[in-house]
Amino acid sequence: MRRPVPYLALTAVLVALLMSALAAANYRLAPLTYSAAAQAEAAAALAAGDNYAVFDLNIDSRGLQRAHIARLPARPGVAVLGASHWQEAHADLVAGHSFYNAHVHRDYYEDLLAVVEMMVRHDRLPRTMLMSIRGFTFLPEDRRTDTLWLTALPDSNAMLARLGIARQPWLETRKLRRWLGLLSLSTMLDHAWRRFTADTLPGPVEASSLPTMDVLQADGSIRWSDAHRDLFTPERRDHEVQKALAERRDLTLDVDPVAVEAVDRLLSLLTERGVRVVLIHPPLNPDFYRQIQGTAYGDGLLRIEALTARLAAAHGMSAVGSFDPAVPGCSSDMYIDAEHSGPDCLRRVIDLVPGL
Repeated sequence: MRRPVPYLALTAVLVALLMSALAAANYRLAPLTYSAAAQAEAAAALAAGDNYAVFDLNIDSRGLQRAHIARLPARPGVAVLGASHWQEAHADLVAGHSFYNAHVHRDYYEDLLAVVEMMVRHDRLPRTMLMSIRGFTFLPEDRRTDTLWLTALPDSNAMLARLGIARQPWLETRKLRRWLGLLSLSTMLDHAWRRFTADTLPGPVEASSLPTMDVLQADGSIRWSDAHRDLFTPERRDHEVQKALAERRDLTLDVDPVAVEAVDRLLSLLTERGVRVVLIHPPLNPDFYRQIQGTAYGDGLLRIEALTARLAAAHGMSAVGSFDPAVPGCSSDMYIDAEHSGPDCLRRVIDLVPGL
């Protein structure tokens, strides 16, 4: 009888080689997601005042921020920290001030710590910081389903050390989950097809908008491609509202006390360093906000607003805006889905900030 061990060993080697090849392909085809060198190259272009074209915005925005902040030519007058609700906040919304948009995708409290750590490390704290608090900012780790935040851990842990708070052990953060995307065959095929069919490849551009590629702007904001804009129809927006309603109406917004303490100490640090901090809420789509009233999620948002007001009062800061879009006066046609608004709404929110 043939011994099965050699054949099993050969099979294991072949599988390992195939998985390694797949991971290598995804790494090369999605450099802004996995490659620090590629992020540094893009950040250098942004810091030099160029815009940067990308196929889409599914990148490691935290890694890009890390590289971009390290290369900012000067301390900004105004910076906004938050999630992708702020991605279309362009410099022209704060005329008369130098502006930096430090948003990341799907932020949690760790991201507020991490971005401030990046700014402290490179002496790039702004004179005025608009710190956004969303519904999920203080959500405990065991309630989260995404992994994007994990790439901010080196910086958030450094800030936790500054604040005298115990750092998150690496094993408990399960950072490995962020790298499992390298083993996705569908992702590799999608990236390969886009590169094969593209007229141009990602890189520095002078244009602020393009027909088929999204643009990262030098101020940290984004502009959608014409092709993406065409997808943002009223029908799609209504569908996204109903989808978000089904997913969130019964969702309880738990608050991690460790997260609250960390942000509380972060606000003290910023005050000590002379930064004017304004806590600010991103308003939701009016259609979505209306339909979550009286639900577990809607009640949770009210508790988050009350928590934000308490933090602001404790530090003598302003808390402006609301999850309620009626406060800044945003209408549903200013949104692409249940929560992401465009510049017209964001301008109204920023106009609520005294002195801007």
